[in-house]
Amino acid sequence: MKLIKINEVADTFSISSRTLRYYEEKGLLWSQRPEGRAQRYYDETALERLKQIIVLRKLQIPIKDIAAIFESEDMSTLTQSFVDKLDSLDVEIAALADLRKLVDDFLDKMLTSGVSKISAIPLLYEETEKRLAITEINKSEEGAGIGKGIGADKSTGKDEPLSLERLSEVSRKALRLHDIRIIRLPSVRMLTSRLKTGQVETLDLDKMQNLFADYGFTPTPGFHDCFYRKEHNDEWVMLVKIPDDYKNQTPYVDEQFQGRLYAVTSAFMEDMDDSFILLKDWVKQSEDFELETDAEMIEEILPWNIAIELNRFQQDLYLPVSYCGTSKTT
Repeated sequence: MKLIKINEVADTFSISSRTLRYYEEKGLLWSQRPEGRAQRYYDETALERLKQIIVLRKLQIPIKDIAAIFESEDMSTLTQSFVDKLDSLDVEIAALADLRKLVDDFLDKMLTSGVSKISAIPLLYEETEKRLAITEINKSEEGAGIGKGIGADKSTGKDEPLSLERLSEVSRKALRLHDIRIIRLPSVRMLTSRLKTGQVETLDLDKMQNLFADYGFTPTPGFHDCFYRKEHNDEWVMLVKIPDDYKNQTPYVDEQFQGRLYAVTSAFMEDMDDSFILLKDWVKQSEDFELETDAEMIEEILPWNIAIELNRFQQDLYLPVSYCGTSKTT
C-alpha cells in the first residue's frame, strides 16, 4: 500500500503537521513510522479519513462531534451534528441581523437629529430602542437575499460547484478572529525540542508539559516562557525559556531567541490553520505593519488542567511583523 510522508500530506491539504498530530491525539486519524524512518507516513485509508475530517471542519463541526460521528455507525449522529450547527448559525445570523438593524437605526437617528455631542449617545440609544420595539421587522424578506446558497455566483445568480477551496473560503469568512494585538517579545535563551542529533521530538500532550521537567523546566501556559515554532519543513519545535547562564548538558539544542514585534490573536486548536491565514491577511491589509517572515508560532494559553477537562486547547497565534507606519505600499 502506498505511503505518503507527513510533510507531503500537509502540503497537499494545506494544513500543518501540528494539526495532523492533533487529529491523531484526538483519535480521529492514524499514521505509521516505518522502521528506520524518522517521519510519519499515512496510507490511503488514513487520507480518506483526513478528507472527511477536513470537510467536517470546514463546515465548522466541532472536534468532539466529529469524534462522535466516527465512533457511531448511525447516520443520525451526523444528521444531529448538522442540525446543531444550523441552529447555532441561525442564532448568530439573527443576532447579527438585529445588531445591523440597531446600528442602522442608530446612525439614521444621529444624522436626522443632528447629534454633535457624545454625551447624547445614551439618550439616543434609548430613543432608538423604543422605536425598534414598536417596529415590525419582516425577517423573511430581509433573509431573501441569501437564498441562493453558499455556492451561488453573485454575478450570474447561478450555483457554482462547491469545491473544497470554495468551502474553505466560506468557512474562513464565517470564522472571526479575536482581538489582534501587537506585542514585543524580548530576546531570551531557549531550550528546543530538537535533539543534538538533528531529530525533533514528537510533541504529544504529555511531552508538551513534561519534556524538560527532568532538567528543571516546566512551562506555564500564557507566561511567555514556552512556544511552538513552525520550521521550514513543517516540523513544530518546542521552545522553553532557560537562564542565560544555563549549562546545557541535555540532549537538546539551545538557541538565542531574537526579540521582535508580533501580531497576535487567539484561537482554539481546531481553528488554528484558518486563523493563521486570516491573521496574515490582516497584516497584509494593515497600513502600519508588514510581515517580517511567514514563521508561525503558537503559545498555549489555557492552563493544562482546564484544557484537559474541557478537551479544548486554546493558543495565542504569533506572526513576526515590523512597524512601517504610513509608508507601507500596496
